Amino acid sequence: MSVAAATREAVRDRPALYDALRAGVVNYTAAADELPVDGDREAIATALRRFADELAAEEPAPQSDRSITVRLHSDLSPTDRPEALLEVDGCGVSYSEAVSTADENGIDTDGQTALRVTGDVDARLLSGTLDRLRIAEIPVAATGLAAETMVVVVPRRKGPTALQLIESVADHI
Repeated sequence: MSVAAATREAVRDRPALYDALRAGVVNYTAAADELPVDGDREAIATALRRFADELAAEEPAPQSDRSITVRLHSDLSPTDRPEALLEVDGCGVSYSEAVSTADENGIDTDGQTALRVTGDVDARLLSGTLDRLRIAEIPVAATGLAAETMVVVVPRRKGPTALQLIESVADHI
């Protein structure tokens, strides 16, 4: 495999570096030192520059006006009911007042709020939301995406901030 191909593969394994290259904010020599690519440092840095040039020349994804609705659900309980708000492998979260039937190893819902986002949701919105929540140091207990619904479970006191972050992400991607 050529140094250029190995460098591109290494970059694709690092989404943050990929995004930084696309934005044009990378110190190529420093990045070359950090990548696990066999080859001359300058050759790797040159491969990074060329890859960045190609990424910058690509058409940016068209930004659409997303139409989303975000609702907070604070009365959560663990559940294994089929109408759960979020369910993975028999372990789920429900926002109804129903009695829990989940086992003790289910999702801990004490002090948690679910944000249910409907409308123009996709993996980019979920990814951007998780990035923003991480940066804001808001822990995510659970998340899911299906059809036109996204669910994110965060600490109850962080719910309003998380709602604002989701709306902000939707406006910018």
